[in-house]
Formats: sequence, structure tokens, C-alpha cells
Amino acid sequence: MRNSASTRVGMTVVEILIVITIIALLLQLALPAVEMSREAARQTQCLNNLRQIGLAAQLHVTTHGHFPTGGWSSVWSGDPKRGYGPDQPGGWCYNVLPYLEEVSLHDMGLELAPIDQRAEGAKMFETPVPVFVCPSRRLVRAWPFARTLYNIADTDKAGRSDYAANIGSLEPRDQRSPGPVSYADAKDWVKGNDIFKNWAAMGHNGVVYQRSKVSPAKVTDGLSKTFFGGEKFLSPAHYKDGNSHGDDQSLYIGFDRDTARSTNTLHPPLRDAKRESAWMRYGDSADVIDWNFGSPHLSSCNFVHCDGSVNKVAYDVDMELFSAMGSRGAEPSDVSLP
Repeated sequence: MRNSASTRVGMTVVEILIVITIIALLLQLALPAVEMSREAARQTQCLNNLRQIGLAAQLHVTTHGHFPTGGWSSVWSGDPKRGYGPDQPGGWCYNVLPYLEEVSLHDMGLELAPIDQRAEGAKMFETPVPVFVCPSRRLVRAWPFARTLYNIADTDKAGRSDYAANIGSLEPRDQRSPGPVSYADAKDWVKGNDIFKNWAAMGHNGVVYQRSKVSPAKVTDGLSKTFFGGEKFLSPAHYKDGNSHGDDQSLYIGFDRDTARSTNTLHPPLRDAKRESAWMRYGDSADVIDWNFGSPHLSSCNFVHCDGSVNKVAYDVDMELFSAMGSRGAEPSDVSLP
């Protein structure tokens, strides 16, 4: 007799749905691990960026006898004709370029007449440098810019820095002068006119600040125990638009919160968050928060020390210790005018 029983081949709809559900659950478990692995790799690259910057600062010290100057102010860009000390309007990022294999970028306009140098300066201003960009935050590219500088032609783009130098543990808002409005005005300003003398009398205890010229001998707390710089805080809402006071300039400018941050006890390292959230948590104004170190990384912020070593600092670090790491140990009164 013919066997009426049939052999079932394939899967039922229910079985297929169960398999799909299991795969979805496995993906949900795996994706966070993959993303954490990628973020760990990005933070390692960020540490490597700071390691290169620290080495460049060491080479600057070897060549010139002092750490890179902080430059003049946010309305001045680097000038290849004005050396590496207090006469240089550009800040620390500009001054370490030759030690990051970016001599051609640093020297743009060096042999040109002033009018042509302004145009070349604008091209430099727009040029991003990969070592100054945290891969967890944004791409290496030029971003919108809407300001005017004294010594370069107008431009609507700027290469930015995700890293800032350490100005010390003092309150940062009053630690700067408006600066000169022209090179002619700068002749008196760099010599120390009355306004500058009154401002400088306030003193500084960091490594890089306005018109700084700090030698390793002045870092009496020890090079390995003093920050040279680290990652800067920035609201994710302003990663790309240039509308944050701490990220609206180029990496080539003089002293400003774009490239300089504080370890004052009112300025703990922050994980990148909306400005309103940070304000609610710490009770400071948005303007104050723009002087904080910080990063997009999950639990810690990367720093480089004056000896070139790098490490991670947790966001919940003891603030007395963090503040002390910003002070070079010398009394502010040891800062002398040129």
C-alpha cells in the first residue's frame, strides 16, 4: 500500500520569527560592544594626538628655551615673520607647527609683501591639521567662521583645535588683556604700557597664557606633575556650527578660550553635553563653562604633561588635585614683563 504520511521540509512562520528575534537580540547585545571597541580605539588615537603635541612642545623648548607662547588675542593669527616669543601674535598651536612636520603651513606668506601675506594667512587659517582633531568629536575639515582678524584677509572658514593649553588654576576670565589693535600699537603693548602692567600684576601660574614665555625651570612642581594641555569641553550642539565662544575661532589664533583652558576649582573637566545641562549641573554661566577642559569620551578626558607623557583624567577627579596639576608651582609674582 502507498504510504500516506508525508515528510515535512522547511520551517514554519513561527520558527522563522523566533530565529529572527534571537538574531535581533544578539545584535542588540553585540552592537554596544562593537561601538565601545570603536570608541576605545578613537580615544587611543586622541591620546596619540596629544602625545605628538607633547613631543612638539618638547622640541619647541629644546629649540627656543621655553614652552610655546599663548599669543596675543583672538583677533590675531600666527605671523611667520615674528618669531616664537611674546612678539608672536599667534598662539601655541601655531608655534608648534614646525615640530609637527608642518613647516610649510607655519611659513605661509613668509617671503611675501604684507598684502599678499594677508591672503596666504587666510589660507592657513582655513587649513585643518589632523593632529589637533579628536576623532570622537568631528571630521578633519574646515568649519564655518564669521569674524574678522587684524592680520589676515577675511575668510568664512577655519580649521579648529579640540585641544587646549593649560593656563593654570587661577580664574581665567580676568587673565587676559584686549591686546593691540595694530602692529604699530603692538610696539608699545609688548614693551609693557600702563594698562598691560596693571593686568600682568595679577600674575599667572600656568604654562601657556597671553604672551607667555615659561621655561621648564619655572615649572617647579615638576614637568611630569604639571599639565601642558588637554582636550577642551564643547557642547555637541556646536561641533560644526562655530557658535560656541570656546570654538568659534581657528587653531592659529592668539590667546583665547578656543585654545586655552583652566584647572580652576570652578572648572572641572566635563564630558561634552548641551550647555544648558552643564549649566544646571555646575551652576556656572555658559561663558564660564567655555573655559573648562573636557571631551566626548565616556568616562575620562585626555591630558598631556609638560614632560610629554599622557594620561586619562576621570570627570569625577578630586578638584584640589586637578587644580594643582594646572599650577606650575611658581608664585604668580615671578612673572616679569619684557
